[in-house]
Amino acid sequence: MRDVIDPVKTFNHLLTSWWKIVLIAVLGGLIGLGISYLQPPTYQAEAIFHASIDFTQINYDNMVGEYGDPLVWTQYEEDLALQVVERMLIKQTNNAFQFAKKLDPSLDIDTFRDNRQIERYLAKWYLRYRHPDPEVAQAIVNHWAEVGIQALHDAQSAGEAESFVIADLTQTAPLPGSPVYRNRNILVLAGTFAGLVAGIIAVDFLSRYRQRAPKEV
Repeated sequence: MRDVIDPVKTFNHLLTSWWKIVLIAVLGGLIGLGISYLQPPTYQAEAIFHASIDFTQINYDNMVGEYGDPLVWTQYEEDLALQVVERMLIKQTNNAFQFAKKLDPSLDIDTFRDNRQIERYLAKWYLRYRHPDPEVAQAIVNHWAEVGIQALHDAQSAGEAESFVIADLTQTAPLPGSPVYRNRNILVLAGTFAGLVAGIIAVDFLSRYRQRAPKEV
């Protein structure tokens, strides 16, 4: 005859054995952390741009919108204008990739894109690239940053980009000194979750085994 599962009893037992489940979950997280160290290390180089709006070039006086309301400069419009830095860097992706191929002939475009990052925080834009060789990562970022900022200034001079955006390359990428490990947080989280599930299953299994053991003697 099969055992009848009592949900309340099972829940109460799991609750009283919470420390065992937590212990196994922590062990799973540590295993995930250990696996992250087994991955090939990469080095991340970073260049920084500063971008701001020259509001003296924006004149909304006597201008009205669709419904006759005075036009105002909103945060959305400012964010949209500052994205010109990202747009110009993305336009130079092929240029940067061709340069990277000279340094690493085995590099393909998908790997190149997976290892790049363009991110904005307040008035700063960050251009990052990861590579197993720190000197290659540094060279790629600095080349990309230089051609990107030049392309932006050329586009502004030609009237093809927002001229009221003031953008400068404020910091070229220094040589990365220590490696970074990708997906570490994901691996730790996955290991912790797997440990949590395993802990619940193990505690429940041991409880049922102990309950059946006297009957089988």
